[in-house]
Amino acid sequence: MKKETVSKRPAFTIVELLTVMSVIALLIGLLVPALNLVQDHARNLQQRAQFHAIQVGIDMFVAESGYGTYPPSNENDFPPYDPILGQDSFSYGGAQKLAEALVGYDLLGYHPQSSFRSDARSVDGSVTPPQPYVVYPNNPTRRDLEARIGPFLDLENANAFKIRDIYRTPTGLNPENYVLCDVYAKRRHSGKKTGMPILFYRARTEWYDQSYDSPAVPAPANMPGTIEDDIYYYPDNQELLLLGMPEDNTVRHELADGINDWQDFERMILNPQIPTNVLRRPYRAGSYILISAGKDGRYGTADDITNFDKKE
Repeated sequence: MKKETVSKRPAFTIVELLTVMSVIALLIGLLVPALNLVQDHARNLQQRAQFHAIQVGIDMFVAESGYGTYPPSNENDFPPYDPILGQDSFSYGGAQKLAEALVGYDLLGYHPQSSFRSDARSVDGSVTPPQPYVVYPNNPTRRDLEARIGPFLDLENANAFKIRDIYRTPTGLNPENYVLCDVYAKRRHSGKKTGMPILFYRARTEWYDQSYDSPAVPAPANMPGTIEDDIYYYPDNQELLLLGMPEDNTVRHELADGINDWQDFERMILNPQIPTNVLRRPYRAGSYILISAGKDGRYGTADDITNFDKKE
């Protein structure tokens, strides 16, 4: 009988397999950073789109709310600054006031009688003497709702969350107040995925300078060089910045780490196209600025996103 010859199938050797695996690993090593860069760029574009929507909402607030100007950003003062309203229960600054203006204290629209307080109180001028009363009741009536204006920002895109959803112990702030969060969402202690609050500062257009230190040139009386006379007032979001990172409040933001905080803020917003020996002018000196903490979640670092294009 004739023997049948068994043909050997060609196969990869161990060396060939290792070579192929090394090439694949090398390609993955090259592609992953590139994909991360693409994802980061896409997220940054998404953040700028959110800023654009906020800016449109602010324009609508100015035109339709009856307030007549941009939302305030000053943190409510301690001790009491108003003999009628008295002291606010908690600090209430730029981030919270932006949310109230665009979506309302309770997400049901802005109330034109609001005094932008953390406890939603205002003054009833129809009685003598005027008395504080709650503008946003827990169970609004039809009349209450008919008084509302807005929301000026779609809730689906607002990324509005209560402060307690982000921070475990928001000392000094009302945990029930809302803020608008950026698009860099992370899972928080509450189980919700939220970004960091968007910081809002309104320009104080009665001032002309942005300088913590004294001006380098002779200046008029309303430019003494202290933060009290700055166009943008750094403490407008101070209590929020002092909360640190949501995951670990011992990790400080560069804008609130106790080391040249005001100067860091100043350097961040100053327009370098205007020589500082002439005048220290910030970007958007006639309106307002928005700041996202960026991918790292820390305010004052290089990846922060703003509503102005920083030019070095």
